[in-house]
Amino acid sequence: MNEIKNQRDPTEIAEYFSSIQSRYGFKFDFSLESLEKEVDRFLEENSNLSEYTQTIIESLLTAYVGETICRLYKGKWCGEFCGPLNKTGSNYYLSWIEIGDFKYKPSQFIEYYLGNGKKSEGTFYDYLYNRDTSKEIFTDFLGSGLLKKIQSQRK
Repeated sequence: MNEIKNQRDPTEIAEYFSSIQSRYGFKFDFSLESLEKEVDRFLEENSNLSEYTQTIIESLLTAYVGETICRLYKGKWCGEFCGPLNKTGSNYYLSWIEIGDFKYKPSQFIEYYLGNGKKSEGTFYDYLYNRDTSKEIFTDFLGSGLLKKIQSQRK
């Protein structure tokens, strides 16, 4: 996949991101392991970039994280998603994932991490499993981590 044909399709954008990043040694294969390991590694390596580049990365990684959650937990994309090269600008932050009654905005952690850093936001792994130790914005929202929240909503 050499280009994104539909800037409003987060699935296509996620697949593009996965394909491109495999060239740089990342294993973004839509697995839980990729969320546990590769997201943190990618953020560590790409957190000190220009604001313009960070916006592009945020959009691409948002699509990847959201699409992986959809595939793993039978979620669906909702809202409006415009990718990083959309002619009228990107607005990936207006999209969310629905899994049963649970709604999740995959851009939240990424935008806070890129804006505030790892020291403030912690790792994506912690966000997945035990965010309740955080002192930041997600404490009440997630309780004991994103995956436990998803699983509790699916019952």
